[in-house]
Amino acid sequence: MLYINDHIETLDWKARLSELPKVRQEKCLDFKHDTGRRQCVAVWLLLREALRTEFGLADAPEVAVAEHGKPYFPSRPDIFFSLSHCATGVACAVGTRPVGVDIERIRPFNEMLAAYVLNEEELDMVRRAADPALTFTILWTRKECLLKLTGEGLRHDLKGLLVGCRHSFQTVVGGESRYVCTWVEFETNIEASPRKKNGC
Repeated sequence: MLYINDHIETLDWKARLSELPKVRQEKCLDFKHDTGRRQCVAVWLLLREALRTEFGLADAPEVAVAEHGKPYFPSRPDIFFSLSHCATGVACAVGTRPVGVDIERIRPFNEMLAAYVLNEEELDMVRRAADPALTFTILWTRKECLLKLTGEGLRHDLKGLLVGCRHSFQTVVGGESRYVCTWVEFETNIEASPRKKNGC
């Protein structure tokens, strides 16, 4: 299930910081600016909401990190989650199978960046699109959330990442906030609607 909060600008992160585990608090404070700290707090609060709604948990279990940086719950191997944030919102995906999520603000189309991460077919699709920036961001979030699903992290072979991919991606495009959020669950074709939260 996908959860999105695209109204994080109103979050008082200082007032909510104590609700996070100590390790997460330290991670949030590592950000130099309030924007990063707000995103960090907001995405954790969203995870707690998702776990409460979907699994009946009062709080998130202790988190560990796998070899390539993928977070997981050692005490609840039956629950999988993925987190992402950008300037305009935060996203969380939870499920009983491995999941990956990525949320990105739609930026002006950059031909050089596109040529670096897209294969020729994808690049042609973007160039022919009515909104190249949107189409590029959709493809980018697919690649990013797939890497989060597998736990590989960013790798050099981004161009061929989606070639032959059997996973079914679900994408949400935010209107006024101008963001794209894509999530994927391991080998599933189940359609699902996002649960949007209007503030923390």
